[in-house]
Amino acid sequence: MKGVNQFVKLWAIAAALSLMALLTACSNNSTPEVSSAPPARASQTNITDARRLSEGANKLMDAMNKPKTSFHFSFKGEENINDKHPSDKPQAPKVGPVSLQADISTDEIDLTETRGATNKTSKAKKGDEMGWAMANLSTLGVMTNPNFVIAVGSSVAAPPSTDLVGTAPADKFTFDTTAATEAQKRGLAAAHMILTTIKECKGAAWIAKDSGILIKFNIDADYQDKDNHSWKEHYEGEVTPR
Repeated sequence: MKGVNQFVKLWAIAAALSLMALLTACSNNSTPEVSSAPPARASQTNITDARRLSEGANKLMDAMNKPKTSFHFSFKGEENINDKHPSDKPQAPKVGPVSLQADISTDEIDLTETRGATNKTSKAKKGDEMGWAMANLSTLGVMTNPNFVIAVGSSVAAPPSTDLVGTAPADKFTFDTTAATEAQKRGLAAAHMILTTIKECKGAAWIAKDSGILIKFNIDADYQDKDNHSWKEHYEGEVTPR
């Protein structure tokens, strides 16, 4: 039951990210002050693009939880692998490898996970409510940080270019918070008020043109916690139809 409650909690946080993307993009597109200075040449984040990018990760997580097709999800990253519990004393981050290979269909989830030196395999059937929820806790677990990073990055994302992921047409979004314009920094500040530990992030994310689902990402983030511990994380993921 504890695992299911954690799943619900993380899912609620993920769902809130779309609203954050909307708020930060609105800040970026607020009415500019009248000035005699020449307009900035840098393109600003479009509210529709920001929402599409941020919602793409949520749609992927929803597709994992309630699959309507069969697909393979591959993830690998380097992240803080310390256990996180409110009762724990402050710990210096320990960055290590994290990976997930997930075969997902309408009635079954088959997982192979690695976190640090720990390896785990599991399988869940759709009718097994607890098993299905625990499997989704694993997929949600690896997607939570990338989702947060993409939500922050959406506030400074450049207009997308057209690309292919395998044979799937996609919009490729790139972002780099260190290169934010003054207008984008206002939206970025709003994002940082919610996701306080993410200091900087950059990378690319591909959103499927037909479904709006995140189907590939390659991103990096710099973190700093309330105890001034700093570390870097990296995430890569891709969805392949089956």
